[in-house]
Amino acid sequence: MKSALATFLIVYLAFCLSLFLLQRKLLYYPQPANDVVGVSEISFNTDGEQLNGWVVNEGRSKALLYYGGNAENVEDNILFFRNVSPNYSVYLIPYRGYGRSTGNPTESYLYSDALHIYQQVKTKHDQISLMGRSLGSGVATYVAANRQVEKLILVTPYDSIENVAKNIYWMFPVSLLIKDKFQSLNRVENITAKTFIFIAGNDKIIPRERTEQLIAQFKKQLMGIIDIAGAGHDSISQYPEFSVELKHALE
Repeated sequence: MKSALATFLIVYLAFCLSLFLLQRKLLYYPQPANDVVGVSEISFNTDGEQLNGWVVNEGRSKALLYYGGNAENVEDNILFFRNVSPNYSVYLIPYRGYGRSTGNPTESYLYSDALHIYQQVKTKHDQISLMGRSLGSGVATYVAANRQVEKLILVTPYDSIENVAKNIYWMFPVSLLIKDKFQSLNRVENITAKTFIFIAGNDKIIPRERTEQLIAQFKKQLMGIIDIAGAGHDSISQYPEFSVELKHALE
């Protein structure tokens, strides 16, 4: 009996150690950049790293900074934003380690990079709005809580990555192991931007409870909750209702 218990404990601790050491490989899935033609390229240098991305609809007075999901090629949205947001210059800048950007992603680096990009973009535009999808919703809430933003659009967001991980790895002490917590729910009180939240009705990645817990933190700054029935976590932007409602939110 004691031998079996000792074996179980060793195996359990080994799993805990593996989760701790591999957690960023489980959270971030950098994708190489796809070939892109017919759109302006842009680069930002920060902390010795170079972030290389694209600007859609360059030269508009209003800007939209887009923060993608954990395995997303943000450049795949070029045609989408060209059609849906013609009045906005849309900045699609891959995170560190994603696309043609150098470095390795961490929560603190994603935040500092996002603030750096915001400051650079701000000088070129009269108004800045943010859009964060999935993982990127945590980056978007951080910037919105720390800078002046006109509109904040969150697509399939969560209250925190820590809580999402607890749902998945309920048998492990997640709070003691996790490094990148992305605590969006703790920042809502500092957000003044007009906020719109898009929910995928059939989201298998972000539990509904995680999104609802985030929504509960918002007050008068929350302008709309758009629930796209039948949409999946990765397919929500393919639904016509998504494009229609996003256009309304950006008006």
